[in-house]
Amino acid sequence: MHNWQWRLLDTQNLAIDLGKKVTQELSFKRSFLRDRLPDHVSFSMDDAEAFQNFSDYLDTYSALSTNEQFDIALHATALVRFGKLMLPQSWYFKFGSFGDSKVWPKDHLFCSLNSGTGQADFLIIEQDDRCSLCMLVDESFEVGGFKTMQRFEVTRVLNDRLQESQRHPIPRDNSFTSKQWA
Repeated sequence: MHNWQWRLLDTQNLAIDLGKKVTQELSFKRSFLRDRLPDHVSFSMDDAEAFQNFSDYLDTYSALSTNEQFDIALHATALVRFGKLMLPQSWYFKFGSFGDSKVWPKDHLFCSLNSGTGQADFLIIEQDDRCSLCMLVDESFEVGGFKTMQRFEVTRVLNDRLQESQRHPIPRDNSFTSKQWA
């Protein structure tokens, strides 16, 4: 990772040089990334830590192939570093099972969102007390019958829309209170 470089290809597409003349283009719509990205920038220690954290989590809780886990961890790391601030788009999704009485467990990065026409798994990239930035890990997801998200697309939702993912089930211990989950 010490010689990895983020690059902007043709001023439109973000890619990462992995060394030994291997470049991987990331599958983001330009609208998900900040404006005025540098033409190239080194993969930082913060990037390496985020990448390792996502990789470890995926290795533990995902049945996806090693290549898919690598791609998801790279895309998640790129979002942490270069993602554009987004307003919540919660109106597309049904309320989840974690309302005001419970707080989403910080160690559960997999969640599910339900659009009413379908349900899909997402990886939580960033989260605060109110909202979560979620990246689609399933191949595609129909949202409201008029829009289809593709893998690696992101949405920000209020935390009350998050639902449990079977990739990393949440324990059903009624002795937990919201303060213990925080």
